[in-house]
Amino acid sequence: MDKLLKCPKCGEFFEPSVAFKHQFEEQITEKVKKETLKQAGEILAKELKDRDSTIGELKSRVEKAEEEELKIRKAKRELEEAKAKFELESQRRLDSEREKIRLKAVEEIQEKDKFKFDEYEKKMADMKKALDEATKKAAQGSEQLQGEVLELDLENLLRETFPNDEILSVGKGREGGDIIHKVKGKTGRLAGIILWETKRANWQKVWLPKLREDGRREGSTVNVLVSINLPAEISDFQLIDGVLVCSYKFALPLAAIIRRDVLHIAYAKQTAENKEEHLEELYGYLQSEAFRHRFEAFAEGIMGLGNDLDYERRSMERVWKKRETQIRKMQINAAKMYGELQGVMGNALPDIKVLSLPDGEDRED
Repeated sequence: MDKLLKCPKCGEFFEPSVAFKHQFEEQITEKVKKETLKQAGEILAKELKDRDSTIGELKSRVEKAEEEELKIRKAKRELEEAKAKFELESQRRLDSEREKIRLKAVEEIQEKDKFKFDEYEKKMADMKKALDEATKKAAQGSEQLQGEVLELDLENLLRETFPNDEILSVGKGREGGDIIHKVKGKTGRLAGIILWETKRANWQKVWLPKLREDGRREGSTVNVLVSINLPAEISDFQLIDGVLVCSYKFALPLAAIIRRDVLHIAYAKQTAENKEEHLEELYGYLQSEAFRHRFEAFAEGIMGLGNDLDYERRSMERVWKKRETQIRKMQINAAKMYGELQGVMGNALPDIKVLSLPDGEDRED
């Protein structure tokens, strides 16, 4: 009875065959399988739909969050820019107000204290005058030391400029000037002696006879007194009572002139018989006004450079040293050139005031 099947139409029970049974089972199984797959597909579709919905919702939330972040960042940037602009404008206004206050204060001070500035300048001038007087007193107190420094400096300059000559220092406490300058020619033969005396003290005329006496004792050809403080009637150099007196800046150019004089006088003594023959044309040119004006302008230019050097020394020591060397070379070259001509021509050479010796005065041997 268990294997009987009931007909759905008539309600009768019947026993199915094995084949029918197998077919029926497959149909049932297929139907169940389809139903199961359908249910599984519906469940999966629902889950996928729910997942897509969730993803879409999350994506929408992310986009909204990003938009909110952009809005926040933009608002923050605008706030910072507005803050910076406000601070800048505030600072500008503050600076402007400060400048107005400063200018007003300066104006008030200038109005109130316009006479105090003159008083301050007068005080500064008085202080400068007092300082100058103190400096002068200190310089006078160390006069001997300064004189020794001046002597040593001149001695070194002579040695550097005239390496072929013999430069001897007269010992401290000895009579006979400060420096004995033995002028020698190319062969080493003695041509003459220049006796140098250096002074930093206030001018005293008694120095002149003493130096002449020292010169006679040493057998000098020329006596030269180099003084920092010259008498009022001497601007640069001059022959006084048989002694050449000059300022320190003219010492080296004058040395070159004297040296050339001494050498050429010695040379002229040996070649006097040929001088007129060899120098006749040169004499004509050197006696002309053109030569005198040209050489005088050149020498005055050198002196102008020397004056510029005195000014620059106070502010530009290194530049001054370099320029001083250049000027000295120019002065020496000019002095040597003029000295050579003067040594040969003597009084026949036109007078060039800047470099020549005063007329009408003779050296005292």
